[in-house]
Amino acid sequence: MASLMFFSVRRLAPSFVQRRGAVDVARRTYGRMLLGCGSNVVDQFFRVRALPTPGEKGFFADPNRILEDSVVGGVTLNHLAWAALLGVPSGLLGLQGDDTSGRLIRSVLERDLNIKTEFIRVSDKYTTAESYVFVQEDGERSIIMARGATSLMDADAVQAHFGDSVAKYGDFVSTEISQVPHAGVLKLLQMARKNAVTILDLDVSPSVAINEAGLGSLDDLVQCTKTAQILKPARHAAEELLLHLKPDIGGAEIITRMPAVDIVTHLRDFCGSSLVAMTSGSEGCALATKSQVIQVPVTPLDKVVDATGAGDAFLGGLIAYLYKHGMPQTKESLLAMGQFANEVGSACCRILGAVPNDEARETLKEQIAIYNPSAAGGKGSSAGGSECEEFYSSLTNDSTAAATLANNGIQVKDAAAFTQAILNCKGTILTSGIGKSGLIAQRMAASLASTGIRSHYVHAAEWAHGDYGKAERGTDLIIFISHSGKTEECVQAATHLKREGIDVLAITGRKGSPLDLMSTVSIVYPLSVREPLDILPTSSLLLQEMIANAVLRELIHRRRFSRADFLRNHPGGAVGDTLRKTE
Repeated sequence: MASLMFFSVRRLAPSFVQRRGAVDVARRTYGRMLLGCGSNVVDQFFRVRALPTPGEKGFFADPNRILEDSVVGGVTLNHLAWAALLGVPSGLLGLQGDDTSGRLIRSVLERDLNIKTEFIRVSDKYTTAESYVFVQEDGERSIIMARGATSLMDADAVQAHFGDSVAKYGDFVSTEISQVPHAGVLKLLQMARKNAVTILDLDVSPSVAINEAGLGSLDDLVQCTKTAQILKPARHAAEELLLHLKPDIGGAEIITRMPAVDIVTHLRDFCGSSLVAMTSGSEGCALATKSQVIQVPVTPLDKVVDATGAGDAFLGGLIAYLYKHGMPQTKESLLAMGQFANEVGSACCRILGAVPNDEARETLKEQIAIYNPSAAGGKGSSAGGSECEEFYSSLTNDSTAAATLANNGIQVKDAAAFTQAILNCKGTILTSGIGKSGLIAQRMAASLASTGIRSHYVHAAEWAHGDYGKAERGTDLIIFISHSGKTEECVQAATHLKREGIDVLAITGRKGSPLDLMSTVSIVYPLSVREPLDILPTSSLLLQEMIANAVLRELIHRRRFSRADFLRNHPGGAVGDTLRKTE
């Protein structure tokens, strides 16, 4: 295990220099950032009749259905998602595999949750964290956890992978006692305290972290709580921690009956925290700053759909308040912060799952309008807006989308296989698309041809009207470009061409789309920004152009295509004149 970790550190740490452009764009765009380091998991759900006892055989509830669903979550990922919803520019610090679960998490972060992925370190030597949730017919569930690469984030790995990011770009840095080794948590907090507000989520009881999870020693855990400026424990974890820290108070029974405000006061004094925010489920929260202590009740809900992740949502709301208002200085502002964080936690209890969805956005629409007006439609309004605001917003969006693609967006093996397939083609490359993606495909064909690769463009709607005759089985190769990956004309044409034994490639923005699944090789790009009206193709076209250019450049390199070769194909115009002058 150790040798794997150090190999990964050596391999991945230098690549950060190449990714810094993406991070700089984020920094210039958003100013202060929240960087969260911790659990990011794909929960795989299975329905079973009953869990078997040792030595017995069990059965899935449906003999023809095994995996019910794959859901993205995780303690740190969850609170980042709620903070991002409320206007806090957020990025995940994590190690992930170049595997299905890793790609799913990164896609959800970028597309649905607006969490930056530039800081994630991806390697095919890593395995992305997963949990296997077995749900019985009576509703009881059992969970088997595989921490994957998160378990490798010790002090050395955290320093190598995230030290530069934290020092330069993190104004709020959050982490957890849940899945990250205590040594890695401590190193992160120590690095971040120099420039950032540090936040520690004590999500599990100390005994679970030390014994079951094997994250480290009690001394290390205590040192983590004393290093973080803001401590956010759940009550059960706070009680057990206090039992270890101050055994003179009494036994577990006394601490269990202790008022919440007394617990947070003891933790504040022992750990030296600037803020302790303890969640207590339906009882609300208790908050202690250097000068104020208060308990904030939560408004009872008529119905709790799913309390999973409510504490994570609470922390996201807490960070959003701090991001906008700073540390409360009065009891009134401390109360306002607690009420706001409680509201966010309650919104999570109204939905299924631990990350915000459309229902949560509707529940919090008033808060979002205040804390994140651009997400609520306020940014583009004419009233009070700066001149040409959307003009410059578009430039920023395109820069961010381009930086994400260039630094963390395309798997190397996909790019290599894509270009190799073109090199292996013995016939003609036919590019195809419809609408604006079709224009990109048309330009790609022209550029390929100018570099000596036989290539033509076919409008996707024309295949079924005689243009299937342009493709020759066994020699030709078709490249479809479609952002959705499900453009009807492209899918129908690709289906027919594959049936005729002709290879199909795709450039698309949707993993798992029909074109992606039926292609011999596909390049799937992440769209990390919202386009106008949430549907008008703009930044997605830029990414398609970038990929076409990248493929072209790689082909020029692999074929050793020279300026003299280019002159033979392009003798006319200013390009031809320039080439002749240099010959």
